[in-house]
Amino acid sequence: MNTFLIILAVALIVWITGTLIVVRWIEEPAYIVVEKRDGYEIREYSWYIVAEVEVEWDMWTALSDGFRQLAGYIFGGNTSQTAIKMTVPVMDTTKASEPIAMTAPVMDTVSSSGKHIVAFTMPISYSLDTLPKPDNANIRFISVKQSRRAVLQYSWYATESRVAAKKKLLEEFLVRDKYSIKWELISAQYNPPFSFPPLRRNEVMVDIE
Repeated sequence: MNTFLIILAVALIVWITGTLIVVRWIEEPAYIVVEKRDGYEIREYSWYIVAEVEVEWDMWTALSDGFRQLAGYIFGGNTSQTAIKMTVPVMDTTKASEPIAMTAPVMDTVSSSGKHIVAFTMPISYSLDTLPKPDNANIRFISVKQSRRAVLQYSWYATESRVAAKKKLLEEFLVRDKYSIKWELISAQYNPPFSFPPLRRNEVMVDIE
């Protein structure tokens, strides 16, 4: 019994440590926290670029399909065959060199047509002119302007029902505090699937007036 408990404790420590190490060096869009509110916070985001693809189906199928398409691009599926290294697990099917660090999070929002838009943020060192052109015609690049966002952060798994509940909760907070929402709410995930659930970082966010 003691041996089993020791093994379990070591496995837990490795799991927690691995979760912290994997996300430690991930670049993400720069922001400052402007204000802490009851249940959420207001952030000022700097300009950044996303690579995005629009896909159908339910949230998890859409995320999987969008993730696969964008992963193909960052691992060399582009005209210059440049790999953009990512620290979260993706299907790497292309050999490439000259790895370039990639940012987090992976973002999902729903378009006016009801389709999911899955997006990866690009390294700040790139511009729209210097990013390699994707082989996949479905992938497009969007320059996201400086913005003020309301952000609600939570842990554990971002299931479809939990994402919907957190979006509704953030909307209720914003109505309470008399903020106007500018666009659709975004779901953002920062961790690989194997991460220790209590340490997972998930967020719902939206641009506000």
